[in-house]
Amino acid sequence: MNRHILFFLSDLDGGGAQRTLVNLVNTLHDLEDVSVTLVVTRTGGAAQAWLKPAVRLLDLGLRRTLYSFFPLCSLLKRECPDVVMATMVDANIMAALALFCLRSRIRLVVRETNSHRARGDIRGARCLLAGWAYRRADAVVALSSGVRQELIEDFHLGADKVVTIGNPVDIESIAGIARAARERPSPFPIDGDPIIMAAGRLTRQKGFDILLHAFARMKTRARLIILGEGADRSDLLTLAKALGVADRVSLPGFVSDIVSWLCHANLFVLSSRWEGFGHVIVEAMSAGVPVISTKCPHGPADIITDGLDGILVETNDVEMLATKMDFLLEDRKAREEIRRNLPAAIKEFEITKITKKYLDLFSFLYHE
Repeated sequence: MNRHILFFLSDLDGGGAQRTLVNLVNTLHDLEDVSVTLVVTRTGGAAQAWLKPAVRLLDLGLRRTLYSFFPLCSLLKRECPDVVMATMVDANIMAALALFCLRSRIRLVVRETNSHRARGDIRGARCLLAGWAYRRADAVVALSSGVRQELIEDFHLGADKVVTIGNPVDIESIAGIARAARERPSPFPIDGDPIIMAAGRLTRQKGFDILLHAFARMKTRARLIILGEGADRSDLLTLAKALGVADRVSLPGFVSDIVSWLCHANLFVLSSRWEGFGHVIVEAMSAGVPVISTKCPHGPADIITDGLDGILVETNDVEMLATKMDFLLEDRKAREEIRRNLPAAIKEFEITKITKKYLDLFSFLYHE
């Protein structure tokens, strides 16, 4: 029996939530007994290029997710899917409101991508609505064990309603792209100094200011490349200049083919103050690059076993981050040991395994 799953996402910008949902939709689209529709508040972002052309994409044509209530109600009434799956707070709220007003028996799954406590911007009416939406949902997906525990405690959810499912990553494809890309010239100049790479939106969450301070304290001469775009670009460039490392720091902007850059790096660093999972960690590990990450709330500790397949440092610990970057760049044996352990560390996030977890969840909801 063919089941129709409708996914609702705020936009198709180039973030981790968008990458995850596109990966999931692309994989489900290839299954014979599932039909998928992706609904977005607006199209035009970088993630649209990652979506398979054959996937059914519906654009509500709105500037903000908060304007989507009436168009979403109309669309859901017309489409009548078996399951609606929404991602990110505002999309979760709008989907719950629309289904509540329709008095529909369409099943609702909401997915939380971040630590609410750490980000600190879900307050007042928005927080109350988020809690209501999550309690209304038939299931809540958390990306990591820490996010799951927060949701249960902060929104008074039953533990049986909240399931932890990590991000789906096309590990085999990334490994293949990395192997091929290593045979080609690097997309950035290589002058002999080791390359430290980071990636993400240039915002406070990602802690690139922490990374710059740590980079400036390193004993090993290296180059730092931070991929991504965001509001903090000018502040980060100013900080790099003030720390005396501007000549060894590059901010190339958003890069759609991140793997072709990652695979030429000696080390990848995630310096975030908070996360929900840490998708780019698994991407870097899939490309065979050793990773150092902050032990931020939440996600990295679900992926990395410290000292075995990567290194974890305390969030905001500039000195320790500098020390560990020096250590991995100087100790070839330690890097190779970590590389050998990468396949076992990331296998549970392979896209087919994560997709099966979602299919099992959807099937459970069908038969309730």
